[in-house]
Amino acid sequence: MASLSEFTAVLKEKRYLTPEVMLLSFQVPDTFTFQAGQYVMIKIEREATWRLKSYSILNPPVEKGKLDLCVSIIPGGFASEAFIVMEPGRKYTFRGPLGRFEFDIQTTNPEHWFVCTGTGITPLYSMIKEYLQQYPQQKFVLLFGEKTTSEFLFYDEFRQLEQQHSNFRYHPLVSRESWAGKQGRVQEHLPADVQSKTFYICGLKEMVLETKELLEQQGVRKENIKVERYT
Repeated sequence: MASLSEFTAVLKEKRYLTPEVMLLSFQVPDTFTFQAGQYVMIKIEREATWRLKSYSILNPPVEKGKLDLCVSIIPGGFASEAFIVMEPGRKYTFRGPLGRFEFDIQTTNPEHWFVCTGTGITPLYSMIKEYLQQYPQQKFVLLFGEKTTSEFLFYDEFRQLEQQHSNFRYHPLVSRESWAGKQGRVQEHLPADVQSKTFYICGLKEMVLETKELLEQQGVRKENIKVERYT
C-alpha cells in the first residue's frame, strides 16, 4: 500500500494540451508508490510566499519514476502563474500520495463507468491505464464531457484504446457546440440500467454531487459510487 511521504521531484517536461490545460511531467524517486486515483500536494513558491496545492496524478502507478499532473491554467491563479514560468530542470517539493478515490478491485460488478468533465479525467485516466488490461472480462466505459471539442483531452489516445481493447468504450460529449457525437451534460448520458455497475465520478463539485444524487435516486448503492470533487 502506498505511504505518505515528502519527496523532491525534478520537472522534466511541460506542455499545453489545450490553451487552458497544461501537462507537467516530473521525475520522482523509484521508491515513490501510489494507487491509481490518488493525488499529491506540490509546494508552490511565489513572491516570498508559498502554498501547498493538490493535484490528482495522471500517469498509472506502473510507470515508475514518473509523476504527471494535468492542471488547469487560470489567469491570475497563484499556482497557475507559477506553472506558466516553470522551467525544466527545477526541483519541487511534494507530499503524498493522499486520497481514497481508488479503483474497486474487490467488486463483483462486471462494469466500471467513469464519469468526468475537464481535468476531472486525470485520476480516471490513471485508473483506466492501470486496470484495463488487468481485467479483460470487465467492461470499462468513459463518459467525458467538455464545453467544446477543442477542449477534449487525450481524445486520440482514448479512441486508440477503444480500438485495441474490446472491453473499453469511450463516449466524448460536448455541451456548447454542435458536432457529430454526443451532446449535453454527462448526467444526461448515464446508463438506463444502473445496476451491477461501479461508478467513478470526478470534476467540479456541482457535476459530481448532481450525478451522485441521480444515481442514488435510481437505486445505486453508495459503495458503488466513488467520487472526487474539484473546486
